[in-house]
Amino acid sequence: MINENTNMQLDNYDIIKLSDMESGPLIFRKAHLNDLQDVRICTAHCMQSDLSFANIYLLADKYGTEICIRDNTLYRYFTGRGRLQGFAFPCGPECDIKTALFHIEQYAKEHNLPLQFCLLTDENVDFLKQVYGDKVSVFTDRGDADYLYRRQHLAELNGSRFHKKRNHIARFERMNPNCHFEALGVHNLSSALEVAQKWLDAQNDSPALRHEFKAIENALKHASALGIFGGLFYVEHRPVAMTLASLINEKVADIHYEKCIPEYRDAYPMINQAMARHLSLEWINREEDLNYSGLRQAKLSYYPDLILQKSRATVNLC
Repeated sequence: MINENTNMQLDNYDIIKLSDMESGPLIFRKAHLNDLQDVRICTAHCMQSDLSFANIYLLADKYGTEICIRDNTLYRYFTGRGRLQGFAFPCGPECDIKTALFHIEQYAKEHNLPLQFCLLTDENVDFLKQVYGDKVSVFTDRGDADYLYRRQHLAELNGSRFHKKRNHIARFERMNPNCHFEALGVHNLSSALEVAQKWLDAQNDSPALRHEFKAIENALKHASALGIFGGLFYVEHRPVAMTLASLINEKVADIHYEKCIPEYRDAYPMINQAMARHLSLEWINREEDLNYSGLRQAKLSYYPDLILQKSRATVNLC
């Protein structure tokens, strides 16, 4: 049942529809490397990993991602490849959400598309329900949730809950006294790719893993344009682990890839802590677990400070 307050918002939405007809239709396209700054303006107050420009660009082929940037508002549409389909919620520092939703609705109607949304935060879902009421059907998949950690917690690993992590790191350092972390730079991009290649070679071949390696390759190739940073962990001057990240905004870093060579699988806690110590921001987003039990266990073992739930929704306009 739509309450009185929601009716008022729907009436306002109808007024916006009439007044906004002159803006023209949305035009979606693949992201370009020179979109970085415009996207960053739109995501200045966001924490979701899917709003990292590097993810938007690097995963465009995997998910069929297209974007439209208008009036400092970012629109995204996922054409249905992979697990994502439909529209993401519009975002921007001065975004008029109701107007933006009207444009999305018009685009869906003009292209004979269902009005589907993905990667919705709880706040996004609430807004959709305010606008569309009981026409909204919501589905939540735990595997889509982002794991966020305060950087200081990952850097220091203080307290009894991290006792096993500290012991693991101390044991690794005793067994490998000549180990060290080195920030990613032009001089060691090839070493990062070497680690990724050895990681891939040790896996059972699959299209998903090949796609992931290709994304790592592109991330390193376009590191400067994508705002990619990271680091490598060395044992006896041999690169054994690497990590790649980028900023979602000035307070949140997104860890895109973290790989170890087969002989040093136990170096993951090392590169994780070293990267957290290297950064100087507040939050680290370590992305989703995609319902992989081992990955979920690994992410939970670091006691996330926030699990950012993301949902999918369909609006029945009939």
